[in-house]
Amino acid sequence: MPEFADIYALASTRSEQAIIDFLDRFFPKRSESADEYEIPQYADSPRVVYDQVSDLIRHCCNETTEAYAVYWRAEDRAEHAMAFFLADGGLIVGISSPANEPRRVDAIAEELGNFLNTDEIIITYEELPPETTADFRSFFGSLPAHSGKTGRGQTSASPHRRVD
Repeated sequence: MPEFADIYALASTRSEQAIIDFLDRFFPKRSESADEYEIPQYADSPRVVYDQVSDLIRHCCNETTEAYAVYWRAEDRAEHAMAFFLADGGLIVGISSPANEPRRVDAIAEELGNFLNTDEIIITYEELPPETTADFRSFFGSLPAHSGKTGRGQTSASPHRRVD
């Protein structure tokens, strides 16, 4: 199995529509990666179990301190979509793509930045994103800027900055 590049961005809003728009834009042909969704995630004795991802998304959007990671797989290519509901009310969306296709990874990062209207894109390799909105911004700010190109250096994470 190839190594994957994980392209992450903060969404400007934590809403059902934001997630639907993201998925419809980047993963129109997708499958859920789980059969059920326990609250809290991975609990031995969950408070509730949802059978539909739409119910989970609604729950996490209404309960803004609920932390949860949701995954989908593309049906037409070797990529995955992700939504990370953060305990501080934030939402990170992401796309995993084969790391051995750097042009594809760069194109996804640029397209995701354009879609979300942000320059704050983080690319990691087989790593989860930061756990809070502040940590995401702090981590992004600590990375070296690479004029118009996705940086790939000694660290496991790289920033991407759009060129306007």
